[in-house]
Amino acid sequence: MDVVFNSIYARACMGAGLAVLSGIRAFLPVAFLALYSRLEFHSAPVLDGTLFGFLEKTWVIALLLALAVIEVATEKLFVFSKIRDRIMQPVKMILGGVVFAAAMAPDGWIAMAVSGVLGFVIAGLADYVRRSTKRKAPTTETAPAILLSIYEDFAVLVGTLLFVLVPLIGVLVFAFLGLLVYRVQLMRNRKHKGLRILKG
Repeated sequence: MDVVFNSIYARACMGAGLAVLSGIRAFLPVAFLALYSRLEFHSAPVLDGTLFGFLEKTWVIALLLALAVIEVATEKLFVFSKIRDRIMQPVKMILGGVVFAAAMAPDGWIAMAVSGVLGFVIAGLADYVRRSTKRKAPTTETAPAILLSIYEDFAVLVGTLLFVLVPLIGVLVFAFLGLLVYRVQLMRNRKHKGLRILKG
């Protein structure tokens, strides 16, 4: 059972899943990973004594949770959505790398370095898919967009807990992200092909 809940493979799956979620909400995954690690909850990696031990400090967890609340609240404001997305894109990618590397912290420097780079890329891809498939909020009715944003909040909260309880599920979310990236790229290629035909 160690392979399922407490192994390098389990932590890699957990980290990959959390990196995907970081592309949706930057601060929630790392905040809850830090909290679960502090509580030594289920399969959460023990960060104490590692490079990411500082994440278990009370003030760091409180700061991350406060930033998560601010992010969740600003996601419901669509006036500055384009500017917000541009600002948050690198933040999501960096924290995607941090959360993946933190998940792999018990496995040494090489695992942390490799997973940090992978997490950076994975979070960037997740953010790219989210922005590419996101419906623009209507000018007079924002309720559907707010509801979608709430669904995203809920999915990230549940996903973060689920990956700590059953880490191997993270690989399924990562595979689903790969499928979405492929579909988005396919749709873009078809759109560009159609535009070229019209111009020709």
